[in-house]
Amino acid sequence: MPPETCQDHRSRIAIGIDIGGTTFTVCAVERDGVRITDTTGPTPATDDPDDMVAGLAAAAAHLVTAVAQTHAAPVDGIGIGVPGTVSADGGTVVDCPNLTVLNGLAVPALMSERFGVPAFINNDAYCAALGELRYGAGRGHPNVLVVTLGTGVGGGVAIDNRVLRGPRGILGEIGHIIIDPDGPPCSCGANGCLEALVGKDAIIRRACEGLRQNPQSRLAEAPDAITPRLIAELAAQGDEYCRQIVDWIGECVGLALADAIVLCDPDVVLIGGGIAGAGEMLLEAIRHSVGRHSRISGFDPSNVIACGLGAGAGAVGAAALVFECDGAPA
Repeated sequence: MPPETCQDHRSRIAIGIDIGGTTFTVCAVERDGVRITDTTGPTPATDDPDDMVAGLAAAAAHLVTAVAQTHAAPVDGIGIGVPGTVSADGGTVVDCPNLTVLNGLAVPALMSERFGVPAFINNDAYCAALGELRYGAGRGHPNVLVVTLGTGVGGGVAIDNRVLRGPRGILGEIGHIIIDPDGPPCSCGANGCLEALVGKDAIIRRACEGLRQNPQSRLAEAPDAITPRLIAELAAQGDEYCRQIVDWIGECVGLALADAIVLCDPDVVLIGGGIAGAGEMLLEAIRHSVGRHSRISGFDPSNVIACGLGAGAGAVGAAALVFECDGAPA
């Protein structure tokens, strides 16, 4: 049920942790969605689950202390978003292909033990969708599809003002829609998934391979320092090869969206994540692709827009888990 009907479960301040394959974000959020404070850092590079939890807990503890110094209201819970699937009961990480150290880890119980407050967990794209639905660009739209483009590619679906996850927690996993059955292997074990084509490493790999035919690109000046951000910046500055890469990303994402739109029938599609930092150029490429591939749906490609919460959507949505009745709406 929507959180506004859960009077007995209302919380005042929550900590949200968004764990990415490369970086993590921790924020303190009031119930109305106002971010009190936040911090980011590199995701601990470790194969030791204890070290991973300790690193994340240390960042959360820093924010708990900061909240205590500036707000009379206590922290009433912690929400965690992870780049993978979680168990149906929301107690354990099941499978994080890009962060396997979390697999099998009962993260909520470990955090609850450390901080003495309830803790909840869900997929990171689910959290981004929840954050956008409650506080971001999805507010006022009961049916929303959120796509996050970063180290991996995730998605979340809201129908009738509730984010859904399905019985096995995979509803909205647009990153594993197969675009090219003969394409590169994906971390999930399939071939040609959207994530295998436009995840961070895939973009960098494609850019490096194409430099042989495009030596005039400014990417050739620093082949070991290529990132999606650099590609986007150079594309905006008129680098033709980088523009081709951005257009190709948009074509792939739009192709996957054409499938997702006829299944989810969203009012709006929100694009977020680090790679979405390419901005309007990428959004236009996605819209163009959606317009060509999604003809039966009646969906207006202009309703593909940027997430309203930016890079903080996942962390804000993770905090919002605390404000829901059971930490994760059914």
